[in-house]
Amino acid sequence: MAKYIAIGSLLFLLLAGTAFTQRMVINDPTLPLATRDSEPEPPKAIAKLYETKILPPVRKKLVSDGCSDSPTYNGAVDGSFTKAGAKQTAVFYQFCETGNGLGWVGLAVIEKGKVVANFVQDSGWALSIGKVADVNKNGLDEIKLEFGGGMHQGQGGSGVSIYEFKDDKPVELGWYQATKFDESETTTAWVLTAKAGKAPVFYSQKYLSAENNKWRRSGANRIYRMKKLDGNSSFEEVK
Repeated sequence: MAKYIAIGSLLFLLLAGTAFTQRMVINDPTLPLATRDSEPEPPKAIAKLYETKILPPVRKKLVSDGCSDSPTYNGAVDGSFTKAGAKQTAVFYQFCETGNGLGWVGLAVIEKGKVVANFVQDSGWALSIGKVADVNKNGLDEIKLEFGGGMHQGQGGSGVSIYEFKDDKPVELGWYQATKFDESETTTAWVLTAKAGKAPVFYSQKYLSAENNKWRRSGANRIYRMKKLDGNSSFEEVK
């Protein structure tokens, strides 16, 4: 009998482990920024296109007294973003800051040495970009964009929006708050995971970090409904 109990327990653990590994990590703010798809300068493979093809039309559209010509590169990721099976690179950057937590950002897609998509958005402060490996199983990878919102009444934090290209335009699938901090010594972070599928299920796990910079889990890992941002979160095409 003990033998069958042991086998049953092992089978349960294997099944539980399989179920857990089916979840994909969408965003983990507890990791150091250097491992979260952030680079200080564009790599050589895309630097020329960034300077000669992506930024010039954006300058014509945006440069004004309220939006200075001050682009900052925030990273790039590889995937299939505008069409299934394509080998593409998505580039994320801040073009200008227009206020506390406000500014114009840019998102471009490169394929075979050409810019196949170039968009700007009036939103927040760009922090990082990452790839979500086709969470809704339609053949396209999604793009996660992390934004900072500045400090307001002693509080600040960051949020992550997930975008997918539909009809050749990036459309927001949802947003969640990734971090929150205030004047105290504690920072709150939420790790977002998902079970992929035609209707993906998202989960949020809360973590707390004190002065020692060590994260501790807080509460249960809960199902999370992605939110839609208030106001204008759409991208405008630049040609």
